[in-house]
Parts: sequence; C-alpha cells; structure tokens
Amino acid sequence: MKNYKITNLKSKAVYYLTEPQKDQFFKINNIYDTKTKKYNYNLQDVQILKNIKFNKKLENIIFSIICVCIMLALYLGLCELLAFIDRITLN
Repeated sequence: MKNYKITNLKSKAVYYLTEPQKDQFFKINNIYDTKTKKYNYNLQDVQILKNIKFNKKLENIIFSIICVCIMLALYLGLCELLAFIDRITLN
C-alpha cells in the first residue's frame, strides 16, 4: 500500500495518508481551485521522497570520493614534479 505526503499550499499543513485515506481526503477537499486556477495541495509519494533523499546522500559520498582521488592524483603529480626537478638540479 502506498503512502502519500499531502501538503496544503495555503496553510503549509502536511498530512501523511495511505491510498484509501488519500482518496477519501480528496472526495472532501478539492485539489484544484477553479476560481483562482491554482492547486490547493501538493501530492507526493513517500517512497519517491525516500529514494530522492537516499540518492542525495549517495551523490555526496561519491562526490567526496572523487574529490579525494583528484587531490591524491594532484599530490602525487606534485611529488613526481619535485623529484624530477631535484634530479635535474643534482646533475
């Protein structure tokens, strides 16, 4: 059974409802206001929100690993450059 996060766009109230509860909720409340031509509620699937949060954490970890690898490569390149300069100046 799916869970939904429903946010009232006017009052910023948040509701966490299951699928049958969501259907009953929108029988009572209109999701779209025809007078102002604006949506009253924002509807999001909780599982998708969890996946988005997990993907952001994963992206941060991968970004950190890539940055460490680049810094390590630059450090090793600098060490090789200094060793090369040292060999040239000793001869």
